[in-house]
Amino acid sequence: MHKWILTWILPILLYRSYFYIIFLMGTISLACNDMTPEQMATNVNCSSPERHTRSYDYMEGGDVRVRRLFCRTQWYMRIDKRGKVKGTREANNNYSILEIRTVAVGIVAIKGVESEYFLAMNKSGRLYGKKVCNEDCNFIELIEENHYNTYASAKWTHKGKEMFVTLNHKGVPMKGKKTKKEHRASHFLPLAIS
Repeated sequence: MHKWILTWILPILLYRSYFYIIFLMGTISLACNDMTPEQMATNVNCSSPERHTRSYDYMEGGDVRVRRLFCRTQWYMRIDKRGKVKGTREANNNYSILEIRTVAVGIVAIKGVESEYFLAMNKSGRLYGKKVCNEDCNFIELIEENHYNTYASAKWTHKGKEMFVTLNHKGVPMKGKKTKKEHRASHFLPLAIS
C-alpha cells in the first residue's frame, strides 16, 4: 500500500509543479510580448518605468509657491533688504513675502521676494540672507502631524541632529544647535498671499 501511494502521488506532484512553471512562463511572455530579449533581461517584472510609480514632477525643480511663513510663536518670517532674518508682527510687510521653490523631492529654497535674498543656514546654525543660492540655502520641508511645516538644513547637522529654522517668542532666529523639531519656534504655516 505504501509503495502504491508513492508511485501514484509523486508523478502528480511533479506534474502540477511542471504545469505551474509553464503557466507562469506563458503569462510572462504574454505580458512582455512587446519587449525585446534585452529589455526582458533588464526588466524582470516586465513593468515599464512609468507603471506603478507615482508622479512627483510638481515637486522636482520648478514648483514655486509665494507664501508668508507664519511661526507658531506668532511672528512672520522676514528677510530684509540687507539679508537679515527676523520676525515681524506686521501681516502686510513686503519683506515677509517669500518664494518657496522646490529644488528636489522634499527639499526647498526660500527666497525673499522684495529683498531677493535666499534664506541660508551656516555650519553653526545661524540664519542669514544670501544673494546667490547654494547648498546652505537648501532646507528639508516636512509637514508635521499638527499640520505645521518644519524646515531643517539639508546640509548641516549638529552632532547628527537636524538644525531647524526657528523664530523665538521675541521674533529672533535661534541658533540651529539649540533647535528641535518639537519646539513651537520651529513650526511654520505657509500662508497664501491674498
